[in-house]
Formats: sequence, C-alpha cells, structure tokens
Amino acid sequence: MQILSSFKLSIRTLMRNRAFSLINIIGLSIGVCASLIIFLIIHYEYSFDVYQSKRDRIYRVVTTGYSNSGEVLYNHSMVNVPLARTLRAEFPALEKVAAFQSTGGSQIYIPRAGKEEKRVLETKGIGFIEPSLFEIFDFKWIKGNAQGLSDPNTVVLAESVAKNYFDDPTSAIGQIIQLWSYRIPLTVVGVYKDLPENTDVPLRIGISYTTGMSDLNTNNDWRSLRGGSQCFVLASEKANMKELQARLPDFVKRNFLQRTAVDPLMKLTFQPLKQLHSDDRFGTIRGDALSETTIFSLAIIALFLIIVACINFINLATAQSLTRARQVGIQKVLGRSNSQLIKTFLGETALLTFAALLLGCLMTWIAIPYINQLTQRSLTLNLIESPSILLFLIVLGILITLLAGSYPAIVLVRFNPVAAIKDKITSRSVGGISIRRALVVLQFVVAQLLIIGMLVVMKQMDYFRNRPLGFQKEAIVTVDLPSDSTLKLRYQNLRQAFLQVKGVEDASICSSEPASNGGRIVDFYYQSNTERVPFNVKLLSGDTSYFNTFKLKLAAGRMPYQSDTTREIVVNETLVRKLGMKSPDEIIGKMVGVNKENRFPVVGVLKDFNNKTLHEEIKPLVFTSDLRGADILTVRLNPNNLATTLGSLRETFAAIYPTYIYEIDFFDHTLNSYYQKEEMTGSMFKIFAFLAILISCLGLYGLISFMTLQRLKEVGIRKVLGASIQSIVLLFSKEFAFLILIAFFIAAPVGYYFMEKWLNNFYFHTGIGWQIFLFTIIVSVIITAATVGIKSIRAAMADPVKSLKNR
Repeated sequence: MQILSSFKLSIRTLMRNRAFSLINIIGLSIGVCASLIIFLIIHYEYSFDVYQSKRDRIYRVVTTGYSNSGEVLYNHSMVNVPLARTLRAEFPALEKVAAFQSTGGSQIYIPRAGKEEKRVLETKGIGFIEPSLFEIFDFKWIKGNAQGLSDPNTVVLAESVAKNYFDDPTSAIGQIIQLWSYRIPLTVVGVYKDLPENTDVPLRIGISYTTGMSDLNTNNDWRSLRGGSQCFVLASEKANMKELQARLPDFVKRNFLQRTAVDPLMKLTFQPLKQLHSDDRFGTIRGDALSETTIFSLAIIALFLIIVACINFINLATAQSLTRARQVGIQKVLGRSNSQLIKTFLGETALLTFAALLLGCLMTWIAIPYINQLTQRSLTLNLIESPSILLFLIVLGILITLLAGSYPAIVLVRFNPVAAIKDKITSRSVGGISIRRALVVLQFVVAQLLIIGMLVVMKQMDYFRNRPLGFQKEAIVTVDLPSDSTLKLRYQNLRQAFLQVKGVEDASICSSEPASNGGRIVDFYYQSNTERVPFNVKLLSGDTSYFNTFKLKLAAGRMPYQSDTTREIVVNETLVRKLGMKSPDEIIGKMVGVNKENRFPVVGVLKDFNNKTLHEEIKPLVFTSDLRGADILTVRLNPNNLATTLGSLRETFAAIYPTYIYEIDFFDHTLNSYYQKEEMTGSMFKIFAFLAILISCLGLYGLISFMTLQRLKEVGIRKVLGASIQSIVLLFSKEFAFLILIAFFIAAPVGYYFMEKWLNNFYFHTGIGWQIFLFTIIVSVIITAATVGIKSIRAAMADPVKSLKNR
C-alpha cells in the first residue's frame, strides 16, 4: 500500500512539473538511444564466431616480419604454402590443420542440359580449402559432406549459392560448375547451410585445395607469403598453447633455410579465433572489422553521452529542489525519514528513466536502418533473440537512476524542515551552485571534444579526397578481363575497339592501378650484385599507354618502348633515393632486376606518386611491360556523356567476349573504399557530436528556464529601475559564456592530444590547425547564446508589473 501511495505521489509530482519532466525524459532518451546504438555496434563486433562450438581451441597462424634491429616490418595473415603440411607433421598436439586460400571474386558457369548456360559473377566468399577446415569450424550439412574435397576438381556450396545455381539445393550434388574463364570443371559434393553473417570465415564456395594448389606437396618456398593464404589449426583439448607457441621460433629456424642477411626475421604466432576479429594488425578476410581502439573509443563516447544526459537531470533537479523545499519540510515534520525521502526521489527518477528507456528504444528502432547503411552492418534490436540487449537496458536504467538521482535526493533530505517551511531555503542553501557550474562545464567539455574529433576526421577525409596523388583518378574505369590463355589473345583487339568508342581518351592493359592493394612485392637486384638490396619493391606491369592513361610524369629518362615482355624498366624517385642516389639521372642505364637471373636497363624515372593507400609511405616501384600477369583494362573517359560511353563499352565488350560477364569499377570509387572505416568514424563523430550538443542545449534551456523563473522578481525590479533588455540578457548569459570558455580550455588540449594520435595512424595526414579550435569555440558560444538568449529575452521582455504582483 505504501509503495502504491509513493508511486501516486511521484506521478503527481512529475505531472506538476511537466516541462522539466519532459526535458529530462528527452535528454535521457537521446543519451539512451546513442549508447544503445553504440552497444549494438560493439555487441555485433564481439559476436563474430561465438557460435563455433570449438572456438576456444581454434587458432589462426599469422606472420610478423622483423628487421635485424627488431623493428616490425609487417604483420600478415598470409603464410607460406608448406606451412600447413609441416605443422601437421611436427605438431601432433594440433588435432587438425587446414590451409585456406581465398581467391576473391570469380566468374562461375553452370551448364544446363537443353538450356543456355547460366553465368554468375561471385565477388566474395570463394576459396581453395582443405577438408579438415570443415572439422575445425561448425558447418551444418543439408546434403553430402566435405570428404569428397580430398579429390581434385570438387566443390562444396552454401545453400543460397546452390539454390541460385540449381533452384533446389538438394539436387546440386553431382552437378558440374565451371570456374573462371579457364572453365575448370568442379563436381558438387556437398551443400551446407549458409554461415551467419558474423563470421570471419565467410565461405560460400569451397573448392578442393588440390584443384588450385597442385604444388601443395612439393612446394618448399618458405620465403614467399602467398596472397590470400591462411592457415587454421584446432588444438587438442589437452594441448598447452604456451608450450606450442614457445616451439615456433625453433620451427621457423629449421624451415626458413633460405634467409639471407637482408631478409626479415620471421615470427609465427598462434592467434586465438576470439581475438581474430578485433586485432587489426593482421586483418580479416572480410576486411571490415573495427579495431579495439575504435571499439574502446565508441564505448567511452557512449559513457560520456550518458553522463551528459545525467548531468542535465542533476542540474535541473537540484535547481528545482528550491520549489520542493516546503513539501520536503512538511514531510519531515510529519515523520518521514531521510531514507524514505531518498527512496521517493529515486522512485521519481526511476519513472523518468523508464520512460526515457522506452523512448530511447523507439528512437533506436527508427534509426537502425540508417545506422546499418552507414556502418554496412546488420544491427537488430531484438530483445528476445539477444537477451544481452535487455540486460544492457536494465543495467543502463539502474545506472542512470543512481547516477542522476542520488545527488539531488541527498540535497533534498539535507534541508532543515523549519527553514524549508518558512521559505528560507535559497540556492546557496542547497550547495549546488558550484556543482552545477562544474557539471555544465563537463557537459560542454564532452560536446567540444566530439566537435574537435568530428572536425579533425572531416579534415583528414577531405585531405584524402583532394590531396594530389601524382596521377589522374577521375573518369577512369577498370574492366575485369578473362584470364584464359586463348581469351587473352583478344586483349589488344578489345583495347583497340574501346579506343574507337566516342568518349574514350586512352586505355591500357595492366596488372593493377597505380594506387591499389594490387601489385606484387618482390626482391630487387642492382647491377651485377647477386644479393638483393635490403628492401622490397612494388612491381607493376602494363603497356606503354599506362603512363598516359593515368597521366604519370617522368622525372628523368624516357618511357619504355612497346613490348609484351620485359626489356626495359622504369622506376620511381623513391627507389632512386633508397639506393642512395642524389639525382634520378644517375640510375638511367643501370642494369636492375627482380630476380637473380635477369637484369634490364632502367630507361626512365617516374615522379613519385602514391602507389599505396595514404596509410602508408610511398613504396619503391618497378614498372615493366611484362603483360603475362595483366588481367585488367583501364580506360580513361571524357567526363561528358559518361552514361552513353559506358553503354557503348558494354556493347563492345559483349561483341568480343560474349560469354564473359562485363564488370567495371570506377577507379576513384575504389580509392575511396580504402577509407571506409575512416568515413564511418567521421559520420559517427558527426552524429554523436550533434547528440551531445542537443542534450547540452536541452539542459541549458531547462536550467535557464528555472533561473528566469527564480529571478523573475529581480528582473522586474531591474526593468522598473531602467535596465535595458540587453543588460538583462547579458545578466543571464555572461555566467554561461564563462563556463563555456573554461570547458574549451579543458577540451582543447585533450582533443588535440587524442586526435594527433589518431592522425599518426596515417603516413600522409593533415595538421589539426588552430582553425578547428576557433570553430569549436565559436560553435559553442553560438549554441549557448541561442539557447540561453531565447529564454532570457522572453524574461527581459515580460511586463515587470505582472512579475512583481505575482511574487
């Protein structure tokens, strides 16, 4: 009965102060929404492969390269081809070992009796795998199994793939699909249920390892890391992983026998599956994982936003306590204890918090589609399937109730009942003036930190988009070409046909674009030296039109003559400097090579261009005209009438390669895709900075509303004595302006420190600059002035006679 009575009293109190209750609910709900969205993102990131029944025993072998001085040269998930079979032989404590060779995309042909063949472009989820991978990870088989993958030219399919190819997944067993333009025949031996999206082994088409890795049992190249290659192991239940890890250095010494004085020191590590997704040193097949630093930063932002929302509540509640002083005094005289009063006030806070949780969940539900589009994830607000979300909301509700309600409750129960009944309680009596000031400062410290972060990320992204890269990136498309040797004979025909299309300015057959994740990293040999130089170079190849297509410029020498084999070499300025030469002209005519056997003359030096992403420094570069590895056609277009030109290119391609699927990418879009995580970070900063500002504005508005109500009589007297509207507005504004400046002097150095560390993740980056801090303080002052000004102007323009009569 007492609980019901307290509940009714709380409802009446909240309804009596509708405006402040509404401000508190909205402020708290925005904080709940922001923190819930961040929780869903973090929950999603940590949910990868948790469904694996043997998760605690699954490891990936990763590679780290060190210089002789101990400097980390690289971290890779790539491994050597002989690694898997050697681990099986030398580590009996490993229950299963499986090699996995990811291939990226591929064209698939499905022959159909009596019908036209079906052609499908698969862009991800294809790999050459050993059967043991299916014993390491959990797969649910619809029909068949992975045992047939011991034989070459066999394949297993995910259910959705089999349904797309054969309509009925169960009828796929025994059917033939053909891989690549080579049309390698593969017999389907198994169909399994689609893997969840939150897996770092996103296999959709698993091809027998012996099909594409015929040198598996004879390859002894321990120096080369094969692109896309990975090795997973399943430790036995009794295995001691620390002991197994301690054996790896000796394993490396015994097997990596080809190391020379300039080769990096190799280190192998058993990386636990549960760390695979968040450890950004080695990456994932999907390539979209958030780093632990980013996850930690998001968690801090969520906490800050909740604190900012709670600060609103505390400020308004302590300020409002003056109007509740008589009520509290009467209740104390009637015998209510301090503990009962605290419980009553915490109950009111819990009611507001519950309403805020409901509204925050509704806001989140509305925002999720936009957040999914922004983050390229599949977040859901399903409390039934994810009880951890419900647990988070319960913990969050308790935290907000205690954090927001405890201090105001303590302030209320400390009132002297006699003084409260006689209306002798003042703002100084509640001891909240300095605390409220500190809380306002903290609010704007958080808001300004997010503004600084947002501006720095935006400036860096603008730097990415507009920094001269040393080549043309606009209006260039790349066309995927078939790799079959007979179809390669038509490459030049296709290029010449493209050049005849109106709107095509130039075209080049090449191995990869100037700045991409493509291109091989190879050894480099100078003059007659039999030992390679102590650094690797990036190898690009293409025809002589490559330079004009991308508008590359020479620093010295000339372009190579046309040839489809290597006869001349072009290098970049970075390679010249790495060799200790002062002028690009010094290397012209020198004989160099990318293997021990062959040397070719250097005929030109390219001006440096960014041949990697802006996360990394410019790499030493060698360009050859060897077209054996070239499989894309890059085309520079006139930006006018692009749609018409692209349509003509499609028709031209279909005429020359009628059975090959036409696929193009815009080069500038490809470059932008390398910075998706940074784009997402910038967008998240924008959202959370806006929310922090909105919450702070709500708090300021509520606080200034209460202040004007408390000082209504003072304002009336000042107006009667001749005070202007400007002076009264200044009366309310100057204190808040001072608090904003204090917040800025705290936020500026903290923001500078953390954002400078963030920028250092990029080899090429912008500076922070004083303009960012000037903009931050201007925005803060404008927002404060607008929020405080609206209410204070109303108070200043009110009829003083009415305000004096009502007091």
